[in-house]
Amino acid sequence: MSPVAETPSGQSWASRVWRPLAVYAAVALVFSWPLVVSLRTHLGAPEGPGDPYLNVWILGWDLRTITTHPAWLLSGRIFDANIFYPAASTLAYSDHQILQALLVLPVYLVSRDPVLCYNVLLIGSLIASGLAMHALARSVGAAPIGAYVAGIAWACWPFRVAHLIHLQLQALYFLPLAILFLLRVIAGGRRRDAIGLGLAAGLQAMASIYSGVMTAITLTVIFAGMAGGAGRQRWKSLLGGLALAAVIGVLVVAPIVWPYWRLQQEEGFARNLYDARRQEANLASYLQVPEQNVIYGRTHLLTARDSSGAVRPWRRDDLENELFPGLALLLLAAVGVFSSRHETGSRLGWTALALASIGLVLSLGTGGTGPVFAWLHRFVFGFQAVRAPARLGVLVACGLAILAARGATTIERRFGRRWAVVVLAVICVEYASMPWPLAARPALTTPVGQWLARAPDDGVVLYLPLTNDARANTVSMVDSLQHGRPIVNGYSGQRPSYFAGLVDTFTAFPTADALWALHDLEVRFVVAPAPLATDVSPDDSRRGLLAARDAPLVERARFPEGVIYELSWSPEIEARLTPPAPPAPPPPGPLTFHVGEQHTYDVRWVSGPMGVSAGQISLGVEQGPSDDRPLRFFATAETAPWIAQFFEAHDRFETTAGLDLLPGVQGRKLHEGRRELTRDATFDAAAGMVHVGPPNGPTMAFRFSPGTRDPLTAFFYIRTLPLAAGDSIVLPINDNGRNYTVNVRVVGPERISLGGQTVDALRIEPAVVARVSRHAPIEVVVWLSPDPAHRVLAADIGARFGRVRLELTGAP
Repeated sequence: MSPVAETPSGQSWASRVWRPLAVYAAVALVFSWPLVVSLRTHLGAPEGPGDPYLNVWILGWDLRTITTHPAWLLSGRIFDANIFYPAASTLAYSDHQILQALLVLPVYLVSRDPVLCYNVLLIGSLIASGLAMHALARSVGAAPIGAYVAGIAWACWPFRVAHLIHLQLQALYFLPLAILFLLRVIAGGRRRDAIGLGLAAGLQAMASIYSGVMTAITLTVIFAGMAGGAGRQRWKSLLGGLALAAVIGVLVVAPIVWPYWRLQQEEGFARNLYDARRQEANLASYLQVPEQNVIYGRTHLLTARDSSGAVRPWRRDDLENELFPGLALLLLAAVGVFSSRHETGSRLGWTALALASIGLVLSLGTGGTGPVFAWLHRFVFGFQAVRAPARLGVLVACGLAILAARGATTIERRFGRRWAVVVLAVICVEYASMPWPLAARPALTTPVGQWLARAPDDGVVLYLPLTNDARANTVSMVDSLQHGRPIVNGYSGQRPSYFAGLVDTFTAFPTADALWALHDLEVRFVVAPAPLATDVSPDDSRRGLLAARDAPLVERARFPEGVIYELSWSPEIEARLTPPAPPAPPPPGPLTFHVGEQHTYDVRWVSGPMGVSAGQISLGVEQGPSDDRPLRFFATAETAPWIAQFFEAHDRFETTAGLDLLPGVQGRKLHEGRRELTRDATFDAAAGMVHVGPPNGPTMAFRFSPGTRDPLTAFFYIRTLPLAAGDSIVLPINDNGRNYTVNVRVVGPERISLGGQTVDALRIEPAVVARVSRHAPIEVVVWLSPDPAHRVLAADIGARFGRVRLELTGAP
C-alpha cells in the first residue's frame, strides 16, 4: 500500500461510488434497525427528554431560522437562539449543528419535521462516515475488502451506539477526507487538493468542538509522520499548499468559532481539569460495549454491569467509556503493523499506529500523560472545551481503521479473497448492536405551542416549572419551535450565570418575588402545567404564595397539557404586590478593622487519613473608590500546586461598601485555568435591586430586602457586633443575584489548637438557609478571637467535596 494511490482509470462508477454507497446504506439500515421503519414515529435515542430533545431543538432552531431568516446565517444572528432569555448567543452554549442542518435541509423543506431530519442524520452519518473512510483506504492502496473493513469499522464501532444521545459526535464524515487530501498534498498534489484539504478540515471542525480538536490532532500527526518523505525540493510547494488549505479552513470555520470565542471571553465558559478528570477513559474503557451489543453486551462479557446488574469495580458505568474497537479490528491492525515492516508505503502504517497511540494516551486525560494533557488544556485553543477526554478515543479508531485496511489487504493477497470476506463478516457480527433503542418523539405540534404561534404581537414566554432539570426544560424548548418566541427556560452545555438565581425565584409560584421577576424580565405569557389556585391556604400564604386572582395573571387559554396566562400589570396591582419589608439586621457596631488589614489562611484538606495543603485564602480591607464607598473588602483564593494539576484557581472577590457596611458593587474575577470571568453585582439599596452582569454589559436585575449584604460585607459586619454566647443573628444575603439567609449562632468560648498551641477563641456556627436546597447543607464552624477585633482564627467547612480547615498563618 502506497501513501497515495491513484484510482485506476479503468474502474467504473459502479465499483468506485455506487457499489460502496449501496453497501454502506444497507449496513446502516441493518445496524440501526428498527429506526428505518420508525423515522417519523420515534427518535433514535435511548431516552427522550434531555440531550436528544436538546439536539432536536438545536436542529429545529437551525432549520427554522435558515428557512425563515436565511440572512441570519450570514450575519451570525442564528446564534441568538430563543432560550435563556435575555441572554445572547445562546446557540453557542452547546454545539450549533449548523453544518448538519444544511446537510439535511432538503428533507426539512419537504417534511417540516425536525425529528425526521434528526433520524435521517443518524443513519446518514453512518453511510457518509463509511464512504469517507472507504475512499481514504482505497486512495492509499487498500483492496476493496480492506476498504470495506475500514469503512464499516469507522461507521459502526460501538462508540456510535454509545453516543446516540450526542448527534454532533456522529458527524465524523469529513475527517477521513481531510486525511486523504493531506496525503495528496504531501505527495505533490495539485491546488485542488489543497482546497479540498481546507474544506474538509474546516467542515469537520465546523461539525462540533470535539471534532475540531480531533481534526487538528489527526492532521498534525499525519503531517509529522508523512512529510519527512516529501523531499527537499517539494517543501516549498508543500508549504504553499498547506498555507492555502489553512486559509480556506479558517474562512470556513471562523464565522462559527467567533461566537464561541466571544462567549468564552464574556461568560468565562471553559472546562477545568477537574471536569475532564471525571470523564476520562481508562484502559478498561477499551473493553466495554453498549448493552445492545449482540455478542458482548447481552452476555455481559464487556459491559460495566454483570448479569445481576451490579457495577464491576474495574469498569465505569457511563457511555463515555464504551470504546471497544473489536477483536477482529485489533487483529487486522496488528497484521497491518506487521506488514508495514516489509511493504512499500510503510510510513503510513507507522503513522496510523502513532495516531492510535496518541489518541489512546489523550483519551486517558490526566491519567495518561498528566502534564502533557494539562499543558494542552492550558495553551491549545479548543482543549479547554474538552469535558470528556474519553471521546478522543475516536483517534484510536481512526488509526486502527487505516491499519486494518492494510491488514485485510495483506490477508486477501496472501490467503485469498475468501478469508478476507470471513474477517469482514466477523467485524460486522462484533459490531452488531441491535435493536437500536428508540424513544418517543417529542410533540412538535401542541395546542399550547399553536396558540402562542397565533397570538398577536411579540412577547417572552415562561414555562413552569422553571428548574435546572434537563427533562422539563428540553420539552419546553422543543415546544417553543412552534412559535419561536423567546423563552426564559433553557438547557445546554453551559448556562448563564444568573440562571440559578431565576430558578430559585420561581421555585414557588406565584409569589411577589416571582411576579416582580416576570415584570422585570418583561415576560408576557406564563404556561402553567395546571390551573393556578384561586385561593390559597394560610400555610401557603405564609410561604408567600398568592391566589391567582390577586396576581397580574389573566387566563387566556386552557388545554389538557397546560394553561396559558398573560401578564396584565397596573399601578394598583404593583402597589398590592409590594410585600411588607422584613426586619432588617441591626446597624453595625464600631469598626473593628482598618484599611490595610490583611489576614492569610492556610487551607488544608482534612477529609483523608492525613491533612494536605489545598491552597491559601486571604481576606483584607483596602481603600474604597469614593467618599460614600470608603471601604473595599477583598478575598483571594489560590490553589496548591498539586490541586492545580486538575483545578487551578487564582480568584479574587471584592466588594465596595460604605460605613454602614452595605454593599455597593460586588465584583468577582475568576481565573481558573483557561476560564476567565469577570462579573459585577451592583446594589441599589433605595430600589432594593441588584443588577448582575459583565462590567459595561447587559445585566439581570434581582430584588432584595432591606439590610441585605453580600458574603464579604456580611462577614465584616459580623465582626463589628458585640457577640455573646447564646446570641443569634439572622442575615439576608444576596450573592450574584441569589437570595438566601444565614443564621449565625454564637456558641461561646472554646479552647482550640492553633499553630501548635492552645488558644482562646469564640465559636460561632453560621447556617445557610437557601430558598432551594439542592444538596446537603454546608456545615461551617468559625472560631473568632475573643477580643473586640473578632479576627477569624480558624474555620472548618464540610461540603460535598469533603472537609477543609482554614487556619490563620502566623497565629497565635
